[in-house]
Amino acid sequence: MQPMGTFDTSRRTGAAAGAANSGLRVRDSDRVDACALLDAARDDGQLSDSEHGRRTAAAMRARTFADLEKVIGDLQIPANMADAPVVRPARRRRARRWVLAGGAVAAAVLLGMFCGWVSTADGPLADHTPPDMTTAAGIEAFLSDYRQHYGDLLADDVTLMPENASISRPRPGDRSTSERASYKGEFDTWTTSSRDPKLEPVDLGAIDVPKLAALLAGAPRTVGSPQTKVSHLVIGRDSSAPDHPPTITIFTEGARSGHVVVAPSGEPLVVYKSQP
Repeated sequence: MQPMGTFDTSRRTGAAAGAANSGLRVRDSDRVDACALLDAARDDGQLSDSEHGRRTAAAMRARTFADLEKVIGDLQIPANMADAPVVRPARRRRARRWVLAGGAVAAAVLLGMFCGWVSTADGPLADHTPPDMTTAAGIEAFLSDYRQHYGDLLADDVTLMPENASISRPRPGDRSTSERASYKGEFDTWTTSSRDPKLEPVDLGAIDVPKLAALLAGAPRTVGSPQTKVSHLVIGRDSSAPDHPPTITIFTEGARSGHVVVAPSGEPLVVYKSQP
């Protein structure tokens, strides 16, 4: 979310209406507005990353406008959001849905992401035993084992499935050779192949795991098949375009399943809807 620049300081206009409507239930679109406002506040320095994370989680779980007011009430408001229902109480019953700067893709992914956050009591970082590698706990466990085994978090591509993973990475000291390994609690290198030495490996440490976990949990709803589950995710860079940034592709179950492409930062890039 890009910084939104100009601010409106008159958000208290209509306070009486605000008191009257504070118990009104919020919609998903209102939660989207609140989270967009929190993103803007983080980007312009009003909120730290940790405070932004806490407030975003609270906004995702908000039931009423009073709940959202507790999250955003002390923030300066970007001018382009001055009339959003979460800011102007008088508009709450008649407001249209506010469209995210990233367009329909970002909105669709965020709505799925919200459902991912609220689907468990503890959010996307809920503890799972044994860890499923399509959840935050499983991804964190995998990355910890990966760093301990290899001494870094670099890879050409990684495929994570619930119970196992496949890894391709440059051989230490020889960028022209790729090592292919599998992981199921421990690593097993089983083959090598030639590799383009110009290809920059992906830094797995750059992945925003909490955001990715929420995207994973909400991916089935995002692609239009909420009854399915995530089958696997692929982390990597296009070998035919080594200068392109790395991406993470989240796949759902089924022969005609959909998938979501996101950046390691959690920014949604493309949504491919599942086919009937």
